[in-house]
Amino acid sequence: MVGWENAVLTTWGRSRHARVAAATPGDDAGVAEALRVAHPRGIIAYGGGRCYGDAALDDGGQALMTRALDRVLSFDPASGEIVCGSGVTFARLTREYVPQGWCYPVSAATASVTVGGAFANDIHSKNHHAIGSFGDHVLWIDLMLASGEVVRCSRDAEPDLFAASLGGIGLTGIVLRVAFTMMRVPSGAADAHYRPIADVDAMIDTIEAERPRAGFLFGWTDVMARGASLGRGILEIGNLADSDAGMAAPPPQKRVPFDLPALAMHPAILGRFNARRIAGLPPQGRDVRLPLGRFFFPLDGITDFNRVYGRRGFYSIHAGFPTATMRAGIRAMLEEITEAGAGSFAAVVKPMRGPGAGLLSFPLAGMAFAVDLPRRRGIEDLHRRLERLTLDHDGRLYVAKDALMAPETYAAMFPRLDEFRAVLARVDPAGRFRSDMSRRLRLTP
Repeated sequence: MVGWENAVLTTWGRSRHARVAAATPGDDAGVAEALRVAHPRGIIAYGGGRCYGDAALDDGGQALMTRALDRVLSFDPASGEIVCGSGVTFARLTREYVPQGWCYPVSAATASVTVGGAFANDIHSKNHHAIGSFGDHVLWIDLMLASGEVVRCSRDAEPDLFAASLGGIGLTGIVLRVAFTMMRVPSGAADAHYRPIADVDAMIDTIEAERPRAGFLFGWTDVMARGASLGRGILEIGNLADSDAGMAAPPPQKRVPFDLPALAMHPAILGRFNARRIAGLPPQGRDVRLPLGRFFFPLDGITDFNRVYGRRGFYSIHAGFPTATMRAGIRAMLEEITEAGAGSFAAVVKPMRGPGAGLLSFPLAGMAFAVDLPRRRGIEDLHRRLERLTLDHDGRLYVAKDALMAPETYAAMFPRLDEFRAVLARVDPAGRFRSDMSRRLRLTP
């Protein structure tokens, strides 16, 4: 018997909460049993709880917690093919396979993300320009439909359902298992070079110049800087290290023990913090060899990092711009944010190489810009302006980080939405799988 418990769920941004009936099945039979308990508000899968917005919330409805679907079912050391339950986390894969010389090809920003969540959001990382998004390395999934039927989907078998589920934010069914190809790594370390960058144009130019030879590219941006310094920051250029020799020891784990007061996000304080961060680097940059876990997940070194934004939480806007408009689009976003004095110390620029395979996949050929916006008066209005700017520059927003986008904007940004809805009408005509996001964006009935 699958038990149901009342729970209040939230996600990483802490701007949205949901009161749900939650079940935590441990196998296919348990998932099927949970799906038979119908609810008028529907049901949605909830994995590691690291979506920033409301994609995994179903207020007043049901949540299927995937954390017990955490078995690694097989691993082939000849090909790198791994088959694991959707609740397996990147933390576990790091712990168990990096010592064996293997690693996931694409990671999330935190090791707490599950494999099922990585597939459902078609995550991309700071190596997207080199090897694409997570879905590009997935071989097949086992998906339980609303009927309880389990369907194996791939690019060859049920390709429409596979494409709808990849980046489909859990609306086609419950992902039970994911098969994907791990990559060989020569060691458990990465070599990172951190270089100060003077402004937004220099940041974009340097990223473009480094694309052919850098395995990983990631630009941190000071969104408090104005004028000639607009978009200044620090560029991380990374590659896998050939050995662990000289690897920096991981720093002690830190924790944010309480919600910081709103004053901590005051523009003057943020400006000084960001300026000191840049000034701490020599002009020629700094080289360091890092453990892969620390390289992929730097913020995991601070437990409860999201509490720095205060008890009201934060919104995030994660925009992608095509190559033709990426410079103008990112500059326009920075100008709008600096004028509002509404940024934070979490703003990044990353290159992207092309579209994902999912009908609703976020990536495109160009560049991504993302920033966290602490919740305060006027932030919703700022988000609407940034949303409009993104659309005006032929860009799109990433739903894994979204909590505010309008349905009309989403429909304009994702031209294959009607194809996605057609698949839903076939596999879930009653709209069993629903979320607060799917209602807000009018993705489901």
